[in-house]
Amino acid sequence: MATGKWVLKNAWKAKRQGQVWIVETQDGTRGYFKFTTPKQWYFSGPMVANEYISAALAKRLGFPVGDLETATVLGPDGAKQRGIVSIAITANEVITWREAGEQVYENPEQYVKDIDLLAMMVVFDAWIANIDRAPGKNLILYRNSPSEKYSWYLIDHGHCLHGSPRKWAYAAWDAPIWHRIIAFYHTPKGLLQLQNSWSALKPMVEKIERLTEADIDAALKSVPSGYLKQPERAFIRRMLLHRQKRLRKMVLRWLNTKGFKEYGSDHHLKKK
Repeated sequence: MATGKWVLKNAWKAKRQGQVWIVETQDGTRGYFKFTTPKQWYFSGPMVANEYISAALAKRLGFPVGDLETATVLGPDGAKQRGIVSIAITANEVITWREAGEQVYENPEQYVKDIDLLAMMVVFDAWIANIDRAPGKNLILYRNSPSEKYSWYLIDHGHCLHGSPRKWAYAAWDAPIWHRIIAFYHTPKGLLQLQNSWSALKPMVEKIERLTEADIDAALKSVPSGYLKQPERAFIRRMLLHRQKRLRKMVLRWLNTKGFKEYGSDHHLKKK
């Protein structure tokens, strides 16, 4: 969704996996611009491709996701940077799940729309090997009035799918540890109560199982030109098909696993 020229407002964050700037267009549309340098490859991988493919798959499955577009932004040093903008929603109240508070965590059905779909987020994240949802900062809530329930959407999928070389330092992408959801994923606080039954998660497992290779190829083709090399494309395709075949067993095992499944406990991935 092209919105015009993006202009730097604040060089917000500089992390090992890339920089994040707050940007705006002339009409006041706000976005979060992310870019990486070649030296950051070990921590970033094909970040833009991970974002686009994850978003395309999420939309195909019915999950709301943030709008994305590639952009070139002039930095504070006068140098142009090429990257991706996650376009912020416009609403009177916009918060992350992490900021929602105990009332929402204790009774999410009372405060959040489409809660059955939100509960199934764990299945999607398991399929795409998302290691970055747990704290709740990548789940956005928004509304225009305190009397409304929150709508929501998903953002920040740069660590999903191919992720980066650092992600696979724990174990190879097809190692048994990556079939154990609890080893790499914890659900955001307050959501586990909605995710603890097969009946709650089965519809999304079946929906992902019904996706065809053509559906996956369409998601791969959503990546803008120049952001995904052929070896990376082949890796992601192979990984998605591999995990699709094993997803049902993975989810059933997760449901039957004892231990800390919700964020706030020891949620660090341990080496095999």
